[in-house]
Formats: sequence, structure tokens, C-alpha cells
Amino acid sequence: MKSQILMLLAFIISLSACKKDNAPVKADSQEKTMLLRSASDATTPENTANAYDSIGYWHNQIVAYVENCKPVTETPDVEASTQCVLRFCREMQWPEPSVSFFSTVEQTVNQSNESIENLIANCPYEKPLKAALDSLAHLIKGLSDSDSPYPVIKAAIVDFERTVMQDKQLTPEGRAIALKAASVARYSIYYWINTLQPPVPSAAFKFKNIVKWIAAVTSDIGGAIVSGSVEYAADCSTYAYDLVTYSMP
Repeated sequence: MKSQILMLLAFIISLSACKKDNAPVKADSQEKTMLLRSASDATTPENTANAYDSIGYWHNQIVAYVENCKPVTETPDVEASTQCVLRFCREMQWPEPSVSFFSTVEQTVNQSNESIENLIANCPYEKPLKAALDSLAHLIKGLSDSDSPYPVIKAAIVDFERTVMQDKQLTPEGRAIALKAASVARYSIYYWINTLQPPVPSAAFKFKNIVKWIAAVTSDIGGAIVSGSVEYAADCSTYAYDLVTYSMP
């Protein structure tokens, strides 16, 4: 487990470093354009144009519940997170998935952070959907620059969702999968950015926080892609966050 944590951390840090070296720097005028194009609720995660927007909403409700429910431990405990997710379902009187449904959470998190592109490639989806999901994954990586405020991040994801809704190559089922993943990403980034706000400005603290939200959001997307389940995606998110938290004291 220790080696997996270190591998995950090394991958995410290298991902952030490569992005800053290779990605084009967004000009101030471009960011202002994105802000103007976003809705008046740019500082909140909602996008009512996405028919599956409730998926992201409930994702955040589950993650917040699990973060408060989990016992304090010295190592990541995916089983404890799963039990909290199931408890949330019982309290909400939702159909309760079996424990075995979450048995691959650890594997999905590892695959998502080693290479979400490979995870997407191995899914039994048609090429147009895989291309859309790849585009979302690359978009999230590009948005991991800590200088981008949430309204800019949201506007970029909403643009992606608009493209998906207009893509005639996608089947209705494929469009639903892409829009669910985008909703989860949009809400997840909102949750982790606000949860991980440092008490005082600090470049090192800021970088540590962005490493955590990249891990959590990437795992969220992976969980949504392979399962289509908000409960499974939330479990992936909290486990990925814990992996980075326990490896970065």
C-alpha cells in the first residue's frame, strides 16, 4: 500500500509539473471571456442545462457525509468509506448497493491516477464516447492550474457539456455517460477547492491542495465512467483524497 501511495503521489505531482511546462498559458483576456460567458451563478456548481446535473449535486452530498462519517485512522481505509456511503443510502432511504459493488474502488482509483486515458480506452464504449471522455480528462488536467478561479473552471466544463449535447455522433446512452461524468467533475472540483482552501495564502500549501483535488476529481471521473453510479464515484473520490492526505503530512 505504501508503494501505491508513493506511485500515486509521484504521478500527480509529475502531472502538475508537465501541465505547467507544456500547456499554453491562458491570457487574462481569455479568462475574462470565460467569466463573461459563464452564467450569473458562476461561483456555484449548478448547470441546469445538463439534464443529469443532480448526479453532481448528490455526489457532493455523499462526499461531505463520508468525510464526517469516517473514523480517524492513520492509513486510508476504503472499507470504512464504503460503509459510510452505504449508511448514507440507508438514511436517505435509497436502494442500497451491495458491499461487493464497491470491491473495485481501490483498483479504479489506482487506474484513474496511473492513466485515466487507459481506463477510458479499456471501457466497452464506442469511439465517439471515448473521445468525449478523453477530452474531459484532458480538460480537467489543464484546469488544474491553481491560478484559475472556479468560475473559469466551471465555464470550461459547461462549454464541454454544450459540445456533448450538440454532438450527433454520440448515442443517447453515450451522451448521458459523458454528461454525468462532467456533472460529477464540475461539482467535485467545487467541493474540493472550497474544502481545501488554505487559512492564509501560501504557495506550498496551495500546491499541496491542488495535488489533492486533482487526485480526487480524476478518481471521481474514473468512478463515474466505469460505474455510472454517484455512490461509487463518491467512494473513489474520498479514497483518492485520503491516499494523498496520508502521504503528504
